[in-house]
Amino acid sequence: MFSLAQTRSQGYRAGEVPFDDYEWDDRLFGKVGIKRVETKRFIRFEHLKVKQKENGYWYSRMSYWFIRFPCCKNDKQILIANIVVLIITLQVVGRIFNSLVSSFF
Repeated sequence: MFSLAQTRSQGYRAGEVPFDDYEWDDRLFGKVGIKRVETKRFIRFEHLKVKQKENGYWYSRMSYWFIRFPCCKNDKQILIANIVVLIITLQVVGRIFNSLVSSFF
């Protein structure tokens, strides 16, 4: 999945798996919980894989972060807007780097 930033965490938690917080999808290697979290400036899609144990569960969580644009009405528009921002940012950084390198030679 494309995103501007990704975060990952894994470990063990005591207690029950938060089944109600996620929409569960069957995948090749088991079930994956997917949750959409919106903040003022970002949208995060969190993917949670769990392995139930006696007193808790092992988890692996991967989060995909996107910039939130008020003008975007659906996830496809958000993805396209984030790709455009990334392309523009890479061009600006490339030009800055090029001018810095050319000033040394």
